[in-house]
Amino acid sequence: MCRKKETAPQERQLPEARTTESLEATVIERSLAQPAPQTTRFERGITLAQEHFEEITRVAPWIWSVPSATGSGVHAVNLKTGECSCEDRTPTDETDKHVVAAKYVKAKTATCSGCSRRFRHRDLVEVQESLTYFEGDLLCPECWGGSDAVVL
Repeated sequence: MCRKKETAPQERQLPEARTTESLEATVIERSLAQPAPQTTRFERGITLAQEHFEEITRVAPWIWSVPSATGSGVHAVNLKTGECSCEDRTPTDETDKHVVAAKYVKAKTATCSGCSRRFRHRDLVEVQESLTYFEGDLLCPECWGGSDAVVL
């Protein structure tokens, strides 16, 4: 018959207790993740879009025409592929300033359901009820003025 050897109970090591201050510091450190720093190309793209907003136009479904920042011509930007016709070769981890400008204008504008031209969102009205347009369509002031649309 085998007898088990009896051993004295061993003490377990508990993790060191944390103070409230250290817990708060950890929570703050984890919850306030720093955004990625903006590159100068990105900042120049936003500036370009703000200064030449009306000159940046959609040419085809993914192609936008963006003026040069130096005033020497226009560049074609493909938003689907992120390519630009300018001579500047950006590093792979950065976006070309003309692409940033085109994305900025695209985000700030929408197409009128009546005339298919692009306008700033603030210049468009949403159709609530109409025999001509669908509910939710966006109309420019010109198309809205001559229609039967009831807007919000």
